[in-house]
Amino acid sequence: MDLATDIILGVAAVLLAVAGIIGVNRIAEGPTQLDRSVAADLIVAVAVASLGAWTVWSDGPTEVLILMLLSLLGFTGAVSVARLVADRMATRRQYRSSGEGKGQ
Repeated sequence: MDLATDIILGVAAVLLAVAGIIGVNRIAEGPTQLDRSVAADLIVAVAVASLGAWTVWSDGPTEVLILMLLSLLGFTGAVSVARLVADRMATRRQYRSSGEGKGQ
């Protein structure tokens, strides 16, 4: 590794650590379940990026399979949360349009 690569990977590690701390803070404080879900997705993305940086630094191809698995896990989690939120919003719209939520 040359000096430029070490500097870039060091800066990336610091930024990823800051992003991880922000994600953990958002999971702890909330305030809504959607905020916590997005923060969990952020932490999975930070883990993927960290493992990618480690793969570059160590020059080893074995971590690529783990990267693919974590990427699929993060994608599946994000899609499931998006579908859950969309279903809840559709249910709320249906409830409001039926007249039940208008105080009648």
